[in-house]
Amino acid sequence: MERPEISVIVPVYRAEATLPRALGSVLEAGLPPSQVEVVLASDDGRDYRDLAPTGMRVSATPIGPVRTGPGAARNRALAQARGRFFAFLDADDSWEPGYLSALLPLARRHGAAFGQTSVLEGGQEILRMPGDGELLRLGDLGHYGGSFHPLLARAQARPFTSHPSQDVRHAAELLARLGGSAPLAPVAYQLRLSESSVTAETDFSDRVARAYACHVSEILAGAGDLPEAMRAPCAEVFRAKARLNTAYGREARPGQSFYGFIAERLARAEPARR
Repeated sequence: MERPEISVIVPVYRAEATLPRALGSVLEAGLPPSQVEVVLASDDGRDYRDLAPTGMRVSATPIGPVRTGPGAARNRALAQARGRFFAFLDADDSWEPGYLSALLPLARRHGAAFGQTSVLEGGQEILRMPGDGELLRLGDLGHYGGSFHPLLARAQARPFTSHPSQDVRHAAELLARLGGSAPLAPVAYQLRLSESSVTAETDFSDRVARAYACHVSEILAGAGDLPEAMRAPCAEVFRAKARLNTAYGREARPGQSFYGFIAERLARAEPARR
């Protein structure tokens, strides 16, 4: 079979209800199905290929590992993926229509490209990050406190860590290797919040605080293949995220989601910037 242009990496854990929507958005991403393969990395012992739409090129990593975490699941999928470019999609999220067709020309020219991140709560967009611009900058990851998901050339792919926020670390190190920024397309990755979202868990703040400290320590100690001059800016991403996490724990209203808090915080800050 012809080598796919893009491999879409999807870690899957207890995702029977949401995976069909995620895979449907891949079909609406603007490229012919023959150019895109989806690699499902099950982390719960189930083979999810039966949920793939007809006509989709889909493979699955070998069934066996259970509850290894999204970083390890993504790494298993990366090892199996055949595409010239890699994209990332969580099983409970989705892409806006035309996502891949918008990012691919930029990634071909620059080695990687990002979409915006649209945060949906109760099916409604509460936050779109970043608000404007044609570049995603390393500092944006700390300023907005959210995750951003690249389309990147195979040569730019690196393994994910096992810590929480490993997707942010992956994006931060990619941006650092690219000099601190990458092209940003005006189409979004749709991060869909629910009661089962990681940010809704009661120990979320404590776990990510520990993870951020680990990321800072490892980056400054020389982990990865980052340019020396980019290590401090990369570590600062996680220091900034730690400050947001502390503010959330101190200031958020009862029951308010992390991203709901960020949306309000950014809305208050916007008039001061004008």
